[in-house]
Amino acid sequence: MAFVLLLAIKGVIVRKIILLSASYYFYAYWDYRFLGLIVIVTLLNFYISLWIENTGSLLKRRSLFITILIINLCLLGLFKYYNFFIHSLESLPLLSHTDLTTLNLILPLGISFYIFRVISYAADVYTKKMAPCVHIIDFAIYVAFFPIIISGPISRASSFLPQLKKYSISISTFYAGSQLFIIGLFLKVFIADRLAMFVNYFYAHYKVFDTLTTWLATVAYSLQIYADFAGYSSMAIGMSLILGFEIEENFHFPYLARNIREFWRRWHITLSTWIRDYVYIPLGGNRKGKYRTYVNLIIAMTICGLWHGAAWTFVLWGLMHGIALVINHIYRDHFHRQSDATPVTKIVYWAATFLFVTLAWVVFRSGSIAEAMSIYSQLFCLKEGITWLQPFILLILVAIAFVHVLSYVKVTAISLPLNSWYTMTILFCLIWLAAIFHPSEFQPFVYENF
Repeated sequence: MAFVLLLAIKGVIVRKIILLSASYYFYAYWDYRFLGLIVIVTLLNFYISLWIENTGSLLKRRSLFITILIINLCLLGLFKYYNFFIHSLESLPLLSHTDLTTLNLILPLGISFYIFRVISYAADVYTKKMAPCVHIIDFAIYVAFFPIIISGPISRASSFLPQLKKYSISISTFYAGSQLFIIGLFLKVFIADRLAMFVNYFYAHYKVFDTLTTWLATVAYSLQIYADFAGYSSMAIGMSLILGFEIEENFHFPYLARNIREFWRRWHITLSTWIRDYVYIPLGGNRKGKYRTYVNLIIAMTICGLWHGAAWTFVLWGLMHGIALVINHIYRDHFHRQSDATPVTKIVYWAATFLFVTLAWVVFRSGSIAEAMSIYSQLFCLKEGITWLQPFILLILVAIAFVHVLSYVKVTAISLPLNSWYTMTILFCLIWLAAIFHPSEFQPFVYENF
């Protein structure tokens, strides 16, 4: 509906009003009470960023930026982390008998994503990397743009806002965006949701399964979360392109990575670059010696883990990746550079990286650290139990491996060129498979909860 109206109406102002109205309607449809929150966040960041730009005093600029940063983080912390920290304090021996007050709050949809977007905007204005937006409606669209508000990608204002100045929409962008949307839909419905049925059942009854099934479920979840989130990102980027906006790439075959640094350059790219630019580099990056670099990496990745959810499992997951990055830096600097690797060592690097990432997902998926430790025990200590080797899961594992091999050897067909004779046929088959073989139970997006 929004696309038809935007295509029919040529006035730029009216198009912007339609976009903003559609975005607010989309968000209010979930829970209208939180529409006020996103409006408040928009107004505060818009006007305080303008104030920062128009202030000559460096001290005052810094004070204003710290103010808006604290406001943004407090809003995120109140809704997402307040109860988590209260429960964590109550678990301490000195406070074990203290009844601290918790709040009965609903986590606003997409708050982690749009708060990160406005923080990056305010930071870029403060550091003079970009001029502030002077039109409130443009900034409101950036904050609430409905294709990406729920789970990203975390688009930067520096790339999104200029597109509103030369806003255009066409049939060609509709076709290109539809292709991305269909691919994402297939990844989500046909692959991720069907894998989720197997994985969810395993995690609900993991104690009854044997070691072989535990390994299969562990690899299956690694592929499920990739297909789920990459599928969502593809749909969000495709829908944005249909509406005339180019959004940053968020995934680029991350399981082809041969080290953990390369993995984070391919996985959730908009988040990893956000953490690099607004956490790691401000902490000092690699500018203050190797030991400070290691500390900064661990802090940045621990924050990345905590961003994913208010639980110690996410903190541990981020810490594991931070330590892995430190080990990768040490190995690269003192022992071996990847550019010198032979074909055999490249395979070893890839296998080690995939194994680490897959094992780390166990902590990410588990309901508690104790549950994760129990599953690790089943993985590495031979355990008897029920063997459940579902044929569909095995087929998906082989199919995804085959697609990654095609991508690695740069087979052009894998990218589905728009002008190719076979692209429409493949897209039709993807739609057909998703429609016919979709699971009977709806599976929410994994990152919807973050």
